[in-house]
Amino acid sequence: MVNLKRNLLYNFILSCSQVVFPLLSIPYLSRVLNPEGIGRVSFIDSFTYYFVIIAEFGIMVYGIREVAKEREHKQKLNVLVSELITLHLITSICTMFLYAGGVFILWSRIGDIRLILFSVSFLVVNSFKCDWYFLGKEKFAFITLRSLIVRLLGLCSIFILIHQPADYYIYYAIITVSAVVASLWNNAILLKEVKISLAGTNWKRHIKFVWVTYLITLFYSVPLMLDNVFLRLVNTASVVGLYSFSTKMVRMSATLLTDSFLVFFPRIAFLASQNEGEQLQQKLLLNIRLVILLSVPMSIGLYFIADDLTIVLFGDKFLAASIDLRLLAPLPFLKSLSLFFSNSILLTHQKERIFLRNLRGGAILFVCSSIVLGYYFNDAGACVALMIFEVFLIIANYFSIKSEFPNLIVYDSRTMGQALLGSLLFLPLVYFLKWKVDSHLGKLITCIAGSVLLYFLFLFFIARNSMVTRFKDYALKFFVKKADRS
Repeated sequence: MVNLKRNLLYNFILSCSQVVFPLLSIPYLSRVLNPEGIGRVSFIDSFTYYFVIIAEFGIMVYGIREVAKEREHKQKLNVLVSELITLHLITSICTMFLYAGGVFILWSRIGDIRLILFSVSFLVVNSFKCDWYFLGKEKFAFITLRSLIVRLLGLCSIFILIHQPADYYIYYAIITVSAVVASLWNNAILLKEVKISLAGTNWKRHIKFVWVTYLITLFYSVPLMLDNVFLRLVNTASVVGLYSFSTKMVRMSATLLTDSFLVFFPRIAFLASQNEGEQLQQKLLLNIRLVILLSVPMSIGLYFIADDLTIVLFGDKFLAASIDLRLLAPLPFLKSLSLFFSNSILLTHQKERIFLRNLRGGAILFVCSSIVLGYYFNDAGACVALMIFEVFLIIANYFSIKSEFPNLIVYDSRTMGQALLGSLLFLPLVYFLKWKVDSHLGKLITCIAGSVLLYFLFLFFIARNSMVTRFKDYALKFFVKKADRS
């Protein structure tokens, strides 16, 4: 339990950095670059990353689970890592041919050879990606340190190198170089810990297990990676720019939660493999309660501050994005709940085929709605299509879980009620502060700070939520121990 709390802390810091660093860069980028430049980078980034997913062959989720199982067996772990890296290299080489065909077909939408050069570099370096090893080993301290340093260097590069709208290609170059540095760092540490041999590995044995998770990753990445691509096919680069900045902002908020909850996955996978029913149920309840307590106020708060957030972060050129932010406000809650149902329950219990069936239906629904709504309603239509996908997936996964595991508790209505009541207190506070505070930045800061304080005071003193009480007790013990040592 101590290790789990420590990992939660590390991953929360990492997730915070995924919000803080873009919060520092987006106001600068939105004022230096224009929506068209942002749209071009978002298009090539989404296009490239989908081929990264194709090359990954579902190894990410499968690798985390398998490394978590074999982490105490050195020799087996060496063999496993060697086989998965070999498999990834082979699939990456095959993917490059598909990528070349995609570039040829969509060249009129890309139109800049510099973006292609950085895109190819991104694909090549991801052939050696091994984040699954460090996640499976629960090395969250290393992951956090590495990511913070790389993101800090990338942030500094943005301010130093980007000065005019024509520098949009430099923005994508920084994204690519950051990925290269992180990958090289990963591989340097991996080679010190694992004896890797690419010759004579039996990599084919994993295909019969990984193909389902591979299809899951492909379908799951359709709304995540191809939304900008579909919107660009039926609309302008400027519309993509408005949509991409809005989704990036909301997804950053959701990532603050979903990445933090990732620490539960290897532990739950281990307990499920050992048939530890009681401990498994405890971890699942802890997971869903955290999901509800943190994601509900985030979604409701995001809706209330959409206007001020748009003006402060994006500037005048992106004012229309406030509508998108409101439409996307439920995403932190929907995404967190969706990942809990899929990763923590269906995948850890090896129900990949059921999840794949649900995901396939959601992906088809998203493709159709994204193209139609994006054509007729521009960026707002694309936002609605994204919400349709998430709601469909949650409903389908929930009924699948109830069918397969009728006795498993996967929802806590009491915690949900407390989260909703606490979040509704934001409404009078936000409107009062908007009336009293003049500047948009001042409104934004006071609304966020006041809402967070009000919410946790409600949970602690009125709702007497058990999670908040436990956190208070844990924090007190931590500081007491620190005081005793000093």
